[in-house]
Amino acid sequence: MQTLASFVMRGRSQAVMLATVLAMLSLLIPPVSILSSSVVGLVALRKGPNEGLLLLVLASAACGVMSQIILGQLLPVFGFVLLMWLPIWLLAWLLRNGRSLTLAVQGALIIGLLVIAAQFLQDQDPVATWRELLGPFIQSLVESQLVEQAQQQSLLETMAHWMPGMVATGFFMQSLLALFLARWWQAVLYNPGGFRVEFCQLRMHRAVAAVTLGILLLRLLDIDGGFWDYFAMLLLAAWFLQGLALAHGVVHLLGAKTGWLVGLYLLLLFAMPHTVTALAAAGFADGWIDFRARLRAGKPPEETG
Repeated sequence: MQTLASFVMRGRSQAVMLATVLAMLSLLIPPVSILSSSVVGLVALRKGPNEGLLLLVLASAACGVMSQIILGQLLPVFGFVLLMWLPIWLLAWLLRNGRSLTLAVQGALIIGLLVIAAQFLQDQDPVATWRELLGPFIQSLVESQLVEQAQQQSLLETMAHWMPGMVATGFFMQSLLALFLARWWQAVLYNPGGFRVEFCQLRMHRAVAAVTLGILLLRLLDIDGGFWDYFAMLLLAAWFLQGLALAHGVVHLLGAKTGWLVGLYLLLLFAMPHTVTALAAAGFADGWIDFRARLRAGKPPEETG
């Protein structure tokens, strides 16, 4: 990873080449898109938004040319890379100017809301669209005997209902993962340990907690979901990140062994739904109480001399 970051920082041509190659490779291996976005993020963070925007334009043009040569099509890939790189460029601009991961996470929430809104603007009933798109896939699962015939319709309805929110939440998480990786690369090269300090301090504004509480009340009153369900999914992902930051911060403040964090990530791997929910709940509580501030206040001053 550090080798990739060093290569990006050698010059503009190296950054354009790596971003382009990784973007084209991500068409075959989707997770590679995070690495490609991180290249844009690193340049924008280190060299400024203007240089990051120039990299975005040049690499997008290069992807367009390669797509035209290889696939005979320009617009699909060109649109794909713009959709992949523009959010990370905006978030890097926020982080560079605001010097706050919290501000970047809250900015990513707004981008996620725009993704939800775009689905409704493009199609008045995105659930119906997803129902149509997912139908053949669910049918193939039934034919493969992976899903029982009796469960076919209920599974289709459930997946179609949640897909707009899943798309927005996935976009939110992917953008932030790319930003975090870019920030970590920057720290490794120029400020060792800096990203750990920033991440341990991640804590969203209490207004976000108030909005979350309002949406939870709406759901308790059984007000028709739709948009609010999808917004709740976004907020769940954001509070999960804060819960993760809280865990890192508490381990650091208590001087505990990193084995606790290893155990936490193993739980995420083997008991993901429950662990994610628990971390999100802890992050939401931290939005009101600020556990790390209380720990710092109760921590005896270090001896000098």
